Amino acid sequence: EGYGRDWRTAIYRRIGEPELQDLIDGVDWLVAHHQGDAGNVGVYGGSYGGFMSLVAMFNAPQVFHAGAALRPVTDWTQYNHGYTANILNTPDIDADSYRRGSPIFHAEGLRGHLLIAHGMMDDNVFFQDSVRLAQRLIELKKENWELASYPLERHGYVQADAWLDQYRRIFTLFERTLREDAAAQP
Repeated sequence: EGYGRDWRTAIYRRIGEPELQDLIDGVDWLVAHHQGDAGNVGVYGGSYGGFMSLVAMFNAPQVFHAGAALRPVTDWTQYNHGYTANILNTPDIDADSYRRGSPIFHAEGLRGHLLIAHGMMDDNVFFQDSVRLAQRLIELKKENWELASYPLERHGYVQADAWLDQYRRIFTLFERTLREDAAAQP
């Protein structure tokens, strides 16, 4: 609900692709019109926004230098069939669309700093999605990433301590990797 026909049509069998181009266009616009610093761009979001943060970090590392993916879908084959099948068909029919659209298959593109945050009791995007991605990053010998797990949280956090911890981590990540990096440049 809330997504129109044009959005559904644009992402059909191409989930993440047109949205990534929108994010890149937004960065270009900020640089051109509001003195944005193209060398220090961060991205973060939760749920679908977490998925998009991974897409940005893995598929456009030249644009996005730091990111926080909160409760992200990492592999669409593991997500709600009723939702996903309308966009990507089913894995047995259209395995290529699932592979192209699932960040776990593009993790080798990570060059920047990444925070993955996920509630362990998530009943929408299961915690195992982030655990599987963590294992993939280990196998790829990637550095500069971390997984923050929240034992008492579901998909929609309710514990004030968890919210505070998560956003403190995001703030620290961006301060350390974007602001300090910008200050260190000549």
